[in-house]
Amino acid sequence: MPRLPGAVSYAAVLRRPGVLRAFTAAVVGRLSYGMISLALLLTVQDATGSYAAAGVALGGYALTSFVMPVKSRLIDRLGAAAVLPGLSVGLTLCLLALAGLASVGVAAPATFVALAVGAGLFAPPLGPSMRAIWAGVTPEPEARRRAYSLDGVVEEVLFAVGPLLVAVILLVSSSLAVVVVTAVLNLVGTLALVTSAASRGHGQPHRSPAARSRWTGPLTRPGFAVLLVVLLGVGLGGGPLEVALVARAEAAGRSASIGYLLAALSVGSAVGGLLWGRFVHQHRPREHLAGLVATSAALGAALVPAGNLAIVAGLLFLTGLASSPLLVTAYLTADDLVLEEQQREASTWVSTVGNLGVAFGASAAGVIIDHGGPALAFAAGAAASTLTLLVVLSLGRRLAAPSRPVEEPGPPPGTAELRP
Repeated sequence: MPRLPGAVSYAAVLRRPGVLRAFTAAVVGRLSYGMISLALLLTVQDATGSYAAAGVALGGYALTSFVMPVKSRLIDRLGAAAVLPGLSVGLTLCLLALAGLASVGVAAPATFVALAVGAGLFAPPLGPSMRAIWAGVTPEPEARRRAYSLDGVVEEVLFAVGPLLVAVILLVSSSLAVVVVTAVLNLVGTLALVTSAASRGHGQPHRSPAARSRWTGPLTRPGFAVLLVVLLGVGLGGGPLEVALVARAEAAGRSASIGYLLAALSVGSAVGGLLWGRFVHQHRPREHLAGLVATSAALGAALVPAGNLAIVAGLLFLTGLASSPLLVTAYLTADDLVLEEQQREASTWVSTVGNLGVAFGASAAGVIIDHGGPALAFAAGAAASTLTLLVVLSLGRRLAAPSRPVEEPGPPPGTAELRP
């Protein structure tokens, strides 16, 4: 995969008009999503004295991720400035109410569960909104691949930094402070994003009759359903990993090692994303997805007999190398398959269906481990990835971008409104 002369660098992508401020704002807001799970878990458990209540609250928050595509469609129809601030204010109020009730000694589990669900319903889709900006400022395929790779790597880092920031806050304060900081980060990041020049240029409502005519949105676009099936399979294949790793580490009598095992996976994912974005590829979604899914399946199978935790860490690093490129390829493929006006919603479906697969895979892994041990859970994940590979090989031709009318070249929409 040789890098072509003059290929767009990461720094050049960030220097595009208005991008740096928008990306910085999105990073601040998205950091809250790396903290919110721990914030809810710790606060609800402290307030109610029940891990069961905390687990239900966290599960309720997680389930609301399935309404994220609806919120993205609202943004496409009404514009980012009209939707994102209200959503973030709603999230902030739910979190502050939760912290306030906990601080005065309220211990009603149902109240905290309701507020956690409310927080999830209002959580603004900052990731898809930033990717919509990236799509607007990077019309060239090479630049967009670079932008999506950078975005994916930073998201990985945020979900690693978020729990660390929670730990730092707990050293000097309580879980209530974690909730408040989480709320403030989301609100500040969201408001800074929607007021940025890049968001004003690429966050306007879409008026296309073709995009507004179907309630199904991008779901009926040729090939998009196939992509979602592939992503569901990818999630099912990767979902058992964390649960099985915890079980294997405990079986080896080294529970504390789970930290460096998960770190190896995250570092591999960050490195893989940066390398994937750095090199220029011919755009062949079927071949890329097939190769990356095959790599994940092979490494998942290699984890089945691996008992030495150092070897497990090495395999996890290699698994991570494929995970970010797979997601980047999925986002790029989604952009090609849907109308420009549907890209934000399509991006949200990509992440939502992937998360759904991970949730199902993790739940199944717990049952499998109870009956057959971690090796069987790793094998189940590898089997799901292999089945996903078969889907890509058999239906992958549908992932090719449909032919579009040829247009005269010109500046990307909204470019004239942006300021350096």
